[in-house]
Amino acid sequence: MFEPAFFSPVIGIIHDVEHQRWHPVLFVEAPLPGPPSPDKPVRHKSKMHHTDGFLSREEAVENAKTDLGPKVKEYAIGEVRFALEGDFPWDGNGIPAISTIFASTPDGLIPVF
Repeated sequence: MFEPAFFSPVIGIIHDVEHQRWHPVLFVEAPLPGPPSPDKPVRHKSKMHHTDGFLSREEAVENAKTDLGPKVKEYAIGEVRFALEGDFPWDGNGIPAISTIFASTPDGLIPVF
């Protein structure tokens, strides 16, 4: 049976600005087009998010760490990393499809918008 694999997973938070809800979101590695190069940044695309979201950012962060993180770890290829210092804004309409590149800092990962 096929089991999903998440390459270089990163967990972040989407902020639905219209409904004031916060959603944990999973990003997986999605290489940029063209031949591989050590100088090419690594793109990540959102794969899924917590559909209902949470009324507070704190609840969403807690869920990301204690629920989504452990679930993703079961299928992760590479370490599960977190980018929880900032939010990805979303207007609340449609499906939040996000692509980003993360930069490493001494405090963890941050998205490069």
